[in-house]
Amino acid sequence: MRLVKAEGIVIRSMKMGETSKLVTLFTRELGLLKIIAKGSRSSKSRIGAALEPLTVSRIVYYQKENREIQFLSQAEIVEFFPNLPADLEKWGYASACAELVSRSQIDTEVTPKLYPILLDTIRAMNEPAADARACFGGFQMKLCGVLGLAPNLRRCLNCNSAPPRFMQEIRMQSDAGPTVQIHFDIARGGFMCNNCSPPLEAQQLSGETLRLLADFQSLPAEKLSRCKISPVARREIEAFFRAYFAFHLEEIGGLASLKFVHKIAAPSGK
Repeated sequence: MRLVKAEGIVIRSMKMGETSKLVTLFTRELGLLKIIAKGSRSSKSRIGAALEPLTVSRIVYYQKENREIQFLSQAEIVEFFPNLPADLEKWGYASACAELVSRSQIDTEVTPKLYPILLDTIRAMNEPAADARACFGGFQMKLCGVLGLAPNLRRCLNCNSAPPRFMQEIRMQSDAGPTVQIHFDIARGGFMCNNCSPPLEAQQLSGETLRLLADFQSLPAEKLSRCKISPVARREIEAFFRAYFAFHLEEIGGLASLKFVHKIAAPSGK
């Protein structure tokens, strides 16, 4: 048994016994790391705050080979995000990002490049004026890329063309009135231009939605947090990811965090 240092984002924290916690962190080098923090819920504990969800913490733990859960020795806060718990919608979307990491990284190789994507997304959501839904869309798209499932959003699946007029119409349409309709093949992971016949099961997307999905692939979370998205595009984006994940990442399943977001948004009709 030896002492090991690590830094990670707390993505889950569960009560264990009367005063302890079972904590899951997502680290750059080690991937998912589960630790037991004995006595961390005690009023005398100095490490409890460092083990709260969506906190970046530096820890020291006792590592024993072939043991799935390790035991915590020390913990301290590196970075925290006070605006998230103060805004339930932001908290819900940030938690959904953490939930996606937890489900997608089980029994997989460590993926170091996913760590900065999650951290940048949480940081962007923490900004007071940030659009958390846009940040979440960007995170989902970049997660698909990390997992090798990025959709083709630049050229037609059938003829491999990106007609200038077609793409210009997409860029020029206003947020308030989507007019261009694109057919997206979920199974093949790409769209068809207006000159190609789509399959019967193709999903219809507005030009605005296709443009935003492409932005989700290329733009950092900080820029996405300032995106202006029409209500129609918001609904289409949510439906797109729901269908895309159901087909290509069926094991992830429905996210409890999103159910929470929808529940709190329902009364206001967001």
